[in-house]
Amino acid sequence: MEQTANTMPAATLGQYKGLAFTRRVRPVSDKAVEADIGNLARVHAPFVPTDAPAARGMRVTLDFEGFLAGASIPDSRMEKVTVVLGTGQLMPAAEDAVYGHCAGETFRFDFTYPADFRVPELSGKTAQFEICLHTVERKQVPPVDDALAKSLGFADLDALRESLREKKRLSHEANADRIAGAALLDMAGANLTVELPAELLAQNAEYQMTQLRQRLRKSQMTMELYCKSAGLTPEQVREGYRKEAERQLRAMLAVRAIAEAEKITVTQQEVDAEIARLSKLHDTPEEEIRKVLSRDAIAAAVTNQKVQRFLLDHAALTSVVEKE
Repeated sequence: MEQTANTMPAATLGQYKGLAFTRRVRPVSDKAVEADIGNLARVHAPFVPTDAPAARGMRVTLDFEGFLAGASIPDSRMEKVTVVLGTGQLMPAAEDAVYGHCAGETFRFDFTYPADFRVPELSGKTAQFEICLHTVERKQVPPVDDALAKSLGFADLDALRESLREKKRLSHEANADRIAGAALLDMAGANLTVELPAELLAQNAEYQMTQLRQRLRKSQMTMELYCKSAGLTPEQVREGYRKEAERQLRAMLAVRAIAEAEKITVTQQEVDAEIARLSKLHDTPEEEIRKVLSRDAIAAAVTNQKVQRFLLDHAALTSVVEKE
C-alpha cells in the first residue's frame, strides 16, 4: 500500500477499547522440554576423533593446495584448516571431494574454473587440488544428566528443565500476544468509518494477481490449474487480494487514528533501540539495517507495536491454554 500520511483518507474511529477476543496460549509439554534438552546436548557435544569416513556435520582438519599443469597455483595453499562439513566453509567441490575419506588420506580432485573467473590466467582452465586430511572428528553427544546441566551453568538437570520450561512459556505467551494484538487491530480497523479509494484497492489486487502469475509460471503451473486446485475462480482470487488490501489499509488507518487519539508516540531512543534489536536478531551491523530501513519505517513499525499493546491492555480478553 503506497499511501502516505498526506494521501491517506480521513477515518473516524469506532470501537477500539474493550474489544472481546479469546487469546489462545500453547501449552509447554514435557516432550518439548526434553526435546530442547536433547538439542542442547547435541549443540554442546564435543568433537572426538573417529576412524569413520568424513560426512556432513563432522569436523575435519586438512591441508589444501591447487596445481595447474603440475605447478602449484600461487596463494592456493592452506595448511591445518579446520572446518565443519556442511556449513559452507569449504568450496562445494572441495567439500564433495572430502566426503567418504578418512583421516590420514591424501587425495586429489579436478576443478574447472568459470570462464569469467576473476583471475584471467585461470579462467576456464581445469586444475587439480590436493587435500591432505589430517583429522576427522564427529560429535559425541553427552548423556542428559546433572553433569550436562552443570556444564551449561545450572545446578542440576531439574534446574535446567525449569529454565527451559519458563523460557518456552514466555515465548508462547509472547506469540499469543502477537496473534491477539494483530486480531484486535483488524477489529479496530473494521470498526472505522472511512471511504476507501476503490481504485487503489483494485490496483493492489491486480498487482498481486500479476505476481501470482509470475510465481506460477516459474513453477510451470497455469492460473487455471491453480484455481482448480484451490476450488476458486480467478475473480474470487482477485477479490481475496482486494479484501486483504482493504484489511491492511484499514489497519494502517487504525494505527494512525488510535496513536493520535491516545497520544502514542515513538522517541528517537526507541527507534535506536529497535535498530539495535534488529541488528542482534539478524546478526547484521546496525549500519546495514539503516540502509535497508528508514527511521520513519522503523518508527511506524514501533508505533504499530505500541498500538497493539494498547489494544491488548484495554481489551476484554479471555485467555485459554490449549490442549497439547
